[in-house]
Amino acid sequence: MDNSINMKTLSLFVLFCLISSLSFSQNEPFSEVTEVSASDTLNAKLKIYLDCDDCNSAFFRRHLIFSDFVRDAKLADIHVFVTKQKTSGNGTEYGLNFIGLNDYADLKYKLKTISSQDETDIIRWQRLLKIIDAGLLPYLSRTSDFAGVKIHHETPVATKIQIDDPWNFWIFRMDFGSSFSGEKTKKKYSLNSSIKADRITDVYKFKSELSYDLNKNIYKDDDENIVSSKEEAEFNARMIYSISSRWSAGIFQKYYSSTYLNLNKAFYLGPAIEYNIFPWDKSDSKVFTVSYIVKPNYYRYNQQTLFGEIEEWRTSESLKLSLLLRQPWGVIENTLEGSHFFHDFSKNRLALESDTSVRVLKGLFVFANIETELIHDQLYLPAGDITREAMLLQQNKLATNFEMSGKLGVRYTFGSNFNNIVNQRL
Repeated sequence: MDNSINMKTLSLFVLFCLISSLSFSQNEPFSEVTEVSASDTLNAKLKIYLDCDDCNSAFFRRHLIFSDFVRDAKLADIHVFVTKQKTSGNGTEYGLNFIGLNDYADLKYKLKTISSQDETDIIRWQRLLKIIDAGLLPYLSRTSDFAGVKIHHETPVATKIQIDDPWNFWIFRMDFGSSFSGEKTKKKYSLNSSIKADRITDVYKFKSELSYDLNKNIYKDDDENIVSSKEEAEFNARMIYSISSRWSAGIFQKYYSSTYLNLNKAFYLGPAIEYNIFPWDKSDSKVFTVSYIVKPNYYRYNQQTLFGEIEEWRTSESLKLSLLLRQPWGVIENTLEGSHFFHDFSKNRLALESDTSVRVLKGLFVFANIETELIHDQLYLPAGDITREAMLLQQNKLATNFEMSGKLGVRYTFGSNFNNIVNQRL
């Protein structure tokens, strides 16, 4: 009864946080350029705050010579806020949001560019620099520096563009790796491999992965070797259909085995549906989805379980809420998921993940990462007592009714408002 109350309380609290956070995103921060008059011309250099995780600060300071870089958005004339999301070809789509402040508050708009997966850092920075140069022109036109601007445009040959894709949007990726370390009394090694096959279009999305992982530790105690080994294999696939700008439907499949989870083999195949409160073309800045999936699950265990099972079929369902906000004031990413088995509703789980980074005041950032789960669905636990040796070596998942981890912190920067100088000497 207490667990049920705690779960309901946590659910209501997180839902309240999600809905409250959503209110921050109601004002659309990026709009079309507003026409201005020549009388608005300013003589000072543009003060820019570049908010970009993938941008090398030294590179952009060297090339954007008509601007002063400042250390905080509240000190800037223009806040260049860069978002990113993966494309179907494993490239990156960058959204560059130009947010005018102070005398430039009427200029707010957005540009986009796509970087392919094989581009090096310098090529990607050059691509972003070109877009930033173009995006700053409306602001620069109000300063005296605009008189020194020259625009060069190469006229492309007029040809009809045709997409010739011999792979028909299929993308494959293979990863193989191993690691090892050792000393007199212990040795460790691991083997990791995976093969992925994806095909993504505007209408359909297919993703699949086959993976195998082996981790082995060998400890020497006098003349005896103590071995700890974990082995996992998995194949998962999903097909998603885009019904509309907000609705999606799909089917999920997974086959896996794990010595750590006492699973000789496990399998499920089930349908899913998802609704996004925001249109998906806004996904680089805000996403709020509700998704539901029902799964018939087959389990075959390495050892008989606490419930006397060596093999069983169990059907489960899960409901997940996901909120992602990327805004100039920070990033909020929350996920709340609840699930249960139909044969026994007390076999359930509630999981919360929250990752937040917010600019509170000038120069002051607060960040937090919290992961917590209420666990009551460990059908796989083996019968019998776990030896002290197995417990210390972490060879098997242990019984628990919760898991949690967290990280909290603040970052405060103060001092000179300007940081244009590039000096990378020893």
